[in-house]
Amino acid sequence: MTKNNIQTETLYQLLSLIRHELRTPINAIIGYAEIVQEDLEEIESSSAKKCNYVIDQAHELLEIINNLLVSDKKSKSESFLLKECFSKVLLLMAPSIENIFLKISELRDEIIDEELIQDLEKIQIATTKLKNLVYSLESIYENFQDSLKIENTTFNISNDFFEENTEDVLNQSTQKARRDLLGRILVVDDNQANVDLLERQLTRQGHQVTTCLSAKLAIDILEQHLFDIILLDVIMPEVTGYEFLKFLKSHTEFQFIPVVMISALDDFQHIVQCIQIGAEDYLPKPCDPVLLKARIEASLERKKLRDKEVLYTHQLETLSSIMQNELDKGRQMQKNFLPSEIPNKKGWEFSTFFSPAKQLSGDFYDLFELPNDAIGIVVADVCDKGVGAALFMGLFRSLIRIFSGQTLLDGLHLESHKILDLESLRREDNYQPALEAISLANNYVALNHGDTGMFATIFFGVLDTKTGIMKYVSGGHEPAFLLDSQGNIKQVLNSTGPAVGMMVDLPFQIQEVEFKNGDLFCVYTDGIPESKSITGSFYGMDHLKEMMLQTYDSADHLVQNITGAVIKHIGEAEQFDDITVVGIRRGF
Repeated sequence: MTKNNIQTETLYQLLSLIRHELRTPINAIIGYAEIVQEDLEEIESSSAKKCNYVIDQAHELLEIINNLLVSDKKSKSESFLLKECFSKVLLLMAPSIENIFLKISELRDEIIDEELIQDLEKIQIATTKLKNLVYSLESIYENFQDSLKIENTTFNISNDFFEENTEDVLNQSTQKARRDLLGRILVVDDNQANVDLLERQLTRQGHQVTTCLSAKLAIDILEQHLFDIILLDVIMPEVTGYEFLKFLKSHTEFQFIPVVMISALDDFQHIVQCIQIGAEDYLPKPCDPVLLKARIEASLERKKLRDKEVLYTHQLETLSSIMQNELDKGRQMQKNFLPSEIPNKKGWEFSTFFSPAKQLSGDFYDLFELPNDAIGIVVADVCDKGVGAALFMGLFRSLIRIFSGQTLLDGLHLESHKILDLESLRREDNYQPALEAISLANNYVALNHGDTGMFATIFFGVLDTKTGIMKYVSGGHEPAFLLDSQGNIKQVLNSTGPAVGMMVDLPFQIQEVEFKNGDLFCVYTDGIPESKSITGSFYGMDHLKEMMLQTYDSADHLVQNITGAVIKHIGEAEQFDDITVVGIRRGF
């Protein structure tokens, strides 16, 4: 960059800073004058018109600054920085400044309220500062021109160019217990007048306001207190508003606090830069009270919505963790309802497969010993899924074991109501009392839990391992298959009654089937034919029958082939329903 380009760029910096410095006291004049005017209008004082006059004069000063101290880089003209331009600014602004002094003096003579008098003094202080700046413009220009005459020297514009008599003092505002408290706001600005004015305006709106005069002090405050929004000045010594904004957005504990930038800089580039860094909004000085209130409320509303979202997410995560823990316990408990060991009978093979679709299942199977070398075989599917189905799964399983007499073998007796006689169970080929467990379980559930609408499809068979005869009841269950050793379907075991638990005294027929050497038996839940692929197609009964029409050398081989084909069909799709299969083979 050439020396002329450097000097031209420096002129633009100076001009921008002059506009910033002149607008700062004008902002204070307008802000405090509006506060005084509002209070006077509440008591219907005629002096309120004089405040309106002060506000109008301040806006005229802003218009003068905007019209005369506006840079145009495209024209590369430096005429706006000529000494005559500064003289013109002084000439035009001086009357308005003097008019403000005059009106403030008149108001002080008319007002007796101590708080209003303090506000008038702040207007007077701001007006005095503005007057001193305006009258020093010519000397500022002279000093600036002298600096440009120095060979190979660039002029670094900063706030130190203007004599500031502010001290870095933390000013914690008094926390007012107001019922209409809206938000906790941190105001960061190196200008004490701006800080005081914003604090007054925001406190009157019902906010809890904390102020400080530097970004470094703001960091200490943020580490100790929570805030809903930060109002941040752009031009500050040591750490600028840009740098502090970058710091906030790069730290997880602060990055979601909305930041509204407030500055007298009017360059659109500054606005874009702040928004790109992560500012929520940008307000020019002087801040219009109505606009300030609207922007603050909008930012607070977004903050509160995000806080609710974070809280809701945290609650969901906590609840999810609790539920997951409880589901894990439930799943482990449900596993205890399944047989821990498969019966071992000479000449017989038993194989099982169980895959719940959810953490808790409505499917279950059971294999348990009965008198006379008999085996109880249960495969059931409780309607619905999840916790409710899992609870009824445990109920149905326990009822069948109790009513079938299995518990009598464990020495458990019902003293007042003996459902079964153990001796009658031991009589040869007397399995009807055991199979009546389905009718008893049906009546129990229908009478005691009929209002829940829960029921189950149940296959319950009692296999005589000595004769190979199995008597069974199928309450609304899927058809089971008896296969010979050559891969032929010998018999299809269809339902012998309705689903269990819907109504009292439903009829359930007992039927029987005979196993020959080499025969295989397969019973399953509807999770097999109703398994869905990624395209939504069902596995279906046709595919299942195709799997049956094969030769198998063991019960394990049968179960593994069927379940393997189903799992392959499901593929990447989510398992739709619980899958349960029990296979039995009689050896040669």
